[in-house]
Amino acid sequence: MKYAFLLTLSLLPLSAQAAGNNEGFQATRELTGELLNDKESFGGKVVDTINVADYTYVQFTHGKEKLWLATSKTAVKKGDIVSFSDPQTMHKFHSKSLNRTFDQIYFVTTLNVKNQF
Repeated sequence: MKYAFLLTLSLLPLSAQAAGNNEGFQATRELTGELLNDKESFGGKVVDTINVADYTYVQFTHGKEKLWLATSKTAVKKGDIVSFSDPQTMHKFHSKSLNRTFDQIYFVTTLNVKNQF
């Protein structure tokens, strides 16, 4: 079951164009939400995390895309499955604490984490 879930997640389509296309984004969100048992969620598998003073940056895969999100300090590790609702999207966001600019990043109030063993 875990592998079928991960395979299905890897097949979800999302590109920069789909994220900008509300209809495509909404369809992807609904499918991800069904898989994670949360109808309003969007997310994927964690591939990297960075913790700074009060925030956690999470890179996750969604289909073939690798996307970033930022949230308040959260316990999350590589391999976990994350989901979130109602993100605020920022383009060309510069993090002073990381001295890094993200082409696109989602700012998330609440991050749901499903730990993988």
